[in-house]
Amino acid sequence: MSVKLLISGESNSGKTSLTKDLKDTLVISYDGKKYPFPVPHVLVPPFDSTVQLTTLINEKIVAYKEKFKVYPKTIVIDTASKIFDTLLDSCNNKHTGFKVYSELNREIHEFTEYVQNTLIASDMNVIIISHAIWNQDTTKFDLVGKGDFAKRGGFLAETDEAIFVETKASKRIAHFKSTKFPARTLTDGIPDSMPVDDFNLQEHLDLLSAKQSTADEFSM
Repeated sequence: MSVKLLISGESNSGKTSLTKDLKDTLVISYDGKKYPFPVPHVLVPPFDSTVQLTTLINEKIVAYKEKFKVYPKTIVIDTASKIFDTLLDSCNNKHTGFKVYSELNREIHEFTEYVQNTLIASDMNVIIISHAIWNQDTTKFDLVGKGDFAKRGGFLAETDEAIFVETKASKRIAHFKSTKFPARTLTDGIPDSMPVDDFNLQEHLDLLSAKQSTADEFSM
């Protein structure tokens, strides 16, 4: 069954690099730079609404099906942070006053509903990549988000599986369980953390999917 997974970390922590091992995947790349790995991907052009973005994603999923004869098993959103920044800029250009934020909340709600009710509902895994920044007041990392969605915890509040990529000295560490980092898992057998060099995202996704399939057998 489908899995929704959050991957977060500071800039240049290697979040996108984790996707290089993925199979049967379509990467929706919108991070201000070219996607560097031989994984099917689309470089998203400028957009000014959630409808415009999701229409493009749907078109590229169909194009993937036409090329590979099957739909992708996994969709990667890289990054949600920049998507939300663009939606805020668009709302600022279109509206004034409090309507800027009410329209931003509506646009973000449409996007999160699309992830859950279109992608996940179509039995596709969704990997959401987000930037994170250090909050000196709380001494924790916060996801970069916008609007009421960010205040409610962002995608961390909407998934049971979240990885945080930490840069420590010259090494990168993937955290799966932590109170210091935005990382969590409900899956048995996963360590608290491991070096990124020892981690394979596709194998991790397969493990989560198997766990989800077992849980779904007990759905009434």
